[in-house]
Amino acid sequence: MDAYPMFLVFLAIYLAVLTGIGLISSRRQKSVTDFWLAGRELGAITIGFSAASSWLTASALLLATGLFLLMGMSSIWVWVFPNIAGLIIIAAISGRIKNIPALTQPELMEIRYDPVIRAPVAVAVTIMMILFSVTDFIGFKLVLGTFFGIDPFFAVAIMAASVAFYVSIGGFRAVVWSDLLQYLLLAGLAIYVATLSLGLSAQKGISLASASTALGSDWWNVLAMGGLMGALVFQLALLPGWVAEQDPWQKIWASRDERAARRGLILGAFLLALIYLCCLLTAIGLSALYPLPAAEVDAEMLYLKIIGDNVSPWLLALLTICFAAASMSCTDTFATSGASCISRDLIQRHLWPTATMREMLVVNRLLVVIMIAISAAIALNVNSIMDAVIIATVIGTTSYFFPIIGGLYWRRATKWGALAALIVGGTTQILLISYEIFWLRQPLDSISPFLTEHGVLVGLSLSAISFVGVSLATKPTEDIRLAPFFPDIALRVFGSGVPRIDKESSRYKEIMSQIEEKVAGNRSHLHLYIDLVPVRADGALMPEALDWNEFVKRLKSMHTLWFTPTGSHIVYRLSQADLLSCVKMVRGDTSQIWLSAEPKSEQRMRQREELCFAYDEIQDALLEFGMTASVRT
Repeated sequence: MDAYPMFLVFLAIYLAVLTGIGLISSRRQKSVTDFWLAGRELGAITIGFSAASSWLTASALLLATGLFLLMGMSSIWVWVFPNIAGLIIIAAISGRIKNIPALTQPELMEIRYDPVIRAPVAVAVTIMMILFSVTDFIGFKLVLGTFFGIDPFFAVAIMAASVAFYVSIGGFRAVVWSDLLQYLLLAGLAIYVATLSLGLSAQKGISLASASTALGSDWWNVLAMGGLMGALVFQLALLPGWVAEQDPWQKIWASRDERAARRGLILGAFLLALIYLCCLLTAIGLSALYPLPAAEVDAEMLYLKIIGDNVSPWLLALLTICFAAASMSCTDTFATSGASCISRDLIQRHLWPTATMREMLVVNRLLVVIMIAISAAIALNVNSIMDAVIIATVIGTTSYFFPIIGGLYWRRATKWGALAALIVGGTTQILLISYEIFWLRQPLDSISPFLTEHGVLVGLSLSAISFVGVSLATKPTEDIRLAPFFPDIALRVFGSGVPRIDKESSRYKEIMSQIEEKVAGNRSHLHLYIDLVPVRADGALMPEALDWNEFVKRLKSMHTLWFTPTGSHIVYRLSQADLLSCVKMVRGDTSQIWLSAEPKSEQRMRQREELCFAYDEIQDALLEFGMTASVRT
């Protein structure tokens, strides 16, 4: 049987498995957090495989191998090292990130600074995620076209329909579990091709040691590109972009606790290193089998050539499925990451803040499909957008790297400093790129090595200067916004005492009995569902519809602990620094309010009592609107 029919059989089996993952994952969806962050229940192993899989696409295998062939070991500073180091750095700061109950980076920046920052960052992140996704479609289109001569439209349609179906049904939980499967397939592909290239070279009488020696000392010199200073310049230019990429941050928010997030990302870095080691071995084997190519594209295509020339039809079909897995593992992540910004930061925050959780679940599914459709449409009309991806990345990096990282650690950072960094960094980078493309007509690093990657170091430097200078020159941020990030400020704002509660009252016992609790790592997930019941006044039935925005305003005026750092659709009872532990209120449905909290194990009982306080305060505010609260049983 020819390879193509076998490929279709394997593809049908593979898609059936992905569909099953999506359907199983859909059973555990109730809220926006369930859809976008898998209910914040992911463990280290799941996060590790997903983190690695999301940063490895079919194009990455070709690119890493091609760079090794052309540039030798010094190419690690261009691609391999920033990938691995990026995850390790994010793991190191994961504790700070995890304690903030955001779903997206723009939401975190609003919590820290001001609403004005959120929308522009959301648009920037969404554009980058779309472009990243397009590259995966292009890679898959290239593989199917090379092996089977499949029409690009059919190749893109296969991938788009597959990813859209299982992700729109299963959400982020389907993404991470499919990532685990996809990494295993990807690793199998990388290991097999490395073994194949070394085996074929051995058949020609060239051992691994001989092939390695033949490449020469310059090939093995990791500092061949400008020495230590050159390597440092590359990392200063590239690492901020990897560290600021949104999808690993969302895996931290989706983790069950800080330990799972940290260990998972470190595991992901190790899994990345394993794949790139295979790419290195493949490059050594290819160097013994083929003349060294002169161009990067030719070097990358050798990866496909050795497969096409040397494997049986059934194995070619199976390896193509592995390429499909590599492409889909990135596309599903980028699609959900970008769609979450549109949903959370634009629609729910600005366009439809009164939407219920059930309404937003429908919106979320539609947005995933739309994101994938946009990426697929772009991929059908272009063959390479790598330059566009790099340009979008460096503009985003120079705009919000310092505001988002600085906001986590520097309490003196202000919204005006963050805005200045966004404007100055982004504008500078756009001007540099425009000069490079329209006037200089050659890479900026032809002028100076410090202008590598479109002069991103200049943009980053001016962004940093603006961020620090304007922050110091403007009024400090109010303590209420700093409290979730800095425990000493939280202690000053809230104190350390906990109000007393009558534990013998029937109301207390009723509420406690209806709190749903699930342990995930060192945190407990607490949920309390409240039904809204109209009350009669003077014999008349009060209106059943609750004006949510007015209700939130009234609740905040009556009880000052309630806080809306990101808009009225989410209300926190801010009683401590760990915002994730604080009671959160959302509109579950037109007749329901949902309360939740995710305290650490040692705070479990305190937060159960906080839910009781929250219930009483909500009851007080509801009476002003002719309604009363009833614990849902």
